[in-house]
Amino acid sequence: MARKPNARVKHNAPAEVLPLPASTGPAPITLTGERLHLFDDVCARYELDAATEAVLRNGCEALERAAQYAEAVNESGPVFKDRFGGLKVNPAAALERDYRALGDRCLRQLAAMLQG
Repeated sequence: MARKPNARVKHNAPAEVLPLPASTGPAPITLTGERLHLFDDVCARYELDAATEAVLRNGCEALERAAQYAEAVNESGPVFKDRFGGLKVNPAAALERDYRALGDRCLRQLAAMLQG
């Protein structure tokens, strides 16, 4: 007895192979102010290998993003009114918190890497 073809299969053509995009990662973030000073200071004081420098860069970039979101929260306020008049938390406030926590974790990991 022959099997019935699966009703969900629309066609039996092979999947088309698509090329990968040229850029595989996000664009690098330009460090400014205190984050740039922190990065330069740590690089000057310690001899960093590639992994340690990556952790430092990730931490500084996360703190840079947190500073950008802090500016957005300062401009528009921590809450806003929705269309029904109720107060809603500004999504930038949550993003600021998350990026600040990520930066702190990276810097703690960096400190452990430099001590050990």
